[in-house]
Amino acid sequence: MNEVSETRIIVLHASLVKKRSKSITKNEAYKPRHALSETRFDHMPDVVIGKIMSYLHWLEREWLVLAIPSMARIINSPLAWENFENDRTYPIDVLHMYYSVIVTRELIVIQRYGRYFQSCSIWLHSLVGAEECGDSDCLLLKAITENCTNLKLLSIMHPPDVTLTDFKSTSSYYMKHIKSLAAKRGESFRLCLSRLFYSSVNTIATGIVSYLLYLQENDLLRHISCLDFSHGLVFDAQCASYMFGLVNCENISILKCPIHSVNTTIVLSMAKKKLKQLYLVNDDHTQEAGFLEKMYLDWEKISKELARKKKKKRFLMVHYIFRNRAMSHEDLHPNPLLHSLIFDNLSSNISAKLLRRIADQYGSTLRILAFCSNYWEFLMHFADLGEINESFKYLGRNCVQLTAFLSCLSLPSSALVCLVMSSRSVSTVRVFKENVRLATADKPEGVFLLKMARALGLRKWDMVKKGANIFKIPNVDCRLLFATCFNEF
Repeated sequence: MNEVSETRIIVLHASLVKKRSKSITKNEAYKPRHALSETRFDHMPDVVIGKIMSYLHWLEREWLVLAIPSMARIINSPLAWENFENDRTYPIDVLHMYYSVIVTRELIVIQRYGRYFQSCSIWLHSLVGAEECGDSDCLLLKAITENCTNLKLLSIMHPPDVTLTDFKSTSSYYMKHIKSLAAKRGESFRLCLSRLFYSSVNTIATGIVSYLLYLQENDLLRHISCLDFSHGLVFDAQCASYMFGLVNCENISILKCPIHSVNTTIVLSMAKKKLKQLYLVNDDHTQEAGFLEKMYLDWEKISKELARKKKKKRFLMVHYIFRNRAMSHEDLHPNPLLHSLIFDNLSSNISAKLLRRIADQYGSTLRILAFCSNYWEFLMHFADLGEINESFKYLGRNCVQLTAFLSCLSLPSSALVCLVMSSRSVSTVRVFKENVRLATADKPEGVFLLKMARALGLRKWDMVKKGANIFKIPNVDCRLLFATCFNEF
């Protein structure tokens, strides 16, 4: 372990220890790692240490053992490996590791600790390559099949632009190992499939439809608990089609798809079974297809039917994701099941009318509101700045369930203060520091931060610096909500 890595784990260790005790001093936090171990970790229950380790990247778990040898008893037990994910953002972007080295290390971890994994999330860089290649992702599924004897859930994040032809040409290690794993683990085994394309070059018939048939042929539909086929970069408006085959996936609890691939009948059928989370993407392809939500999705009917059957308030959570398209207040339709509303890289601005429509249409159920922006930042912004404070007050007063607000757009500080001071429920606000323009009443910056902290009921609140990950909301699967904002997703 190099000096940079060692320093990182010592500081990480110190930060974890600080959370466990208010009495730790600044000097003590930077004592040698063995002194920290003797004074802190040795007195923690193994279950607590295992929970802490489960939040670390798998590389950091190994470093922790190198820094504190007594942690070997935890890493060699199920406590530290409830979940394994080969997230490559950290080793590539921060540690500058080579791809081949990462794959080799991942294989070693799976072989050494795989028997402890309860769930496993695998990012496939490519489906191209022979199984004999020692540095290929194709070996990961094989290693999981051979070593993960207690696995309950396998999540696969597919590479971009993958087609059914690719799946079939690589079936010797893709479908073969998934089938083998499902056979070994039995009926309780669950499969999560993400980043699938809903259409091929010209038709949906050779896209997700064919892939679901392929899964059915291999007797895997019953194992799917999460399905994401919202990635469709090439689309012919003539191929818009409802996915009636989805009703055969009896165990799906999470579905992310284009809004024009479902209708009232499909949603009702799935929700009456096990569907709990429905992510609906409404993008430029939806506009090209001429899809009209109010004609094909009767949310009032769905809500009433489910209320009669399940007798619960939150029987289905619907998440709207509007991305890569123009937007007006007239595009928002009533939905009593709406939980999250995401505007991602719109090609139009956010008007005062749109903000008020959000409050009027979804005020009683909306929990998460986000305005994301990436390469279209110069197009997507808040308009009607003369009314923005009143618009945010209106949002705060009328969105009575709103708990999280996130914005990548430029905003006056006064608007944020109006939002949180008018709301009784908002507890999370994520904004870039560089995008907040301080009003005269909020200067210096410390005054604004103190106002926000008090309004949110927090001891301390701060803005997010550019370069840091803004897409973090407690108890939310942010990679499903903010898919295009993650490099790998």
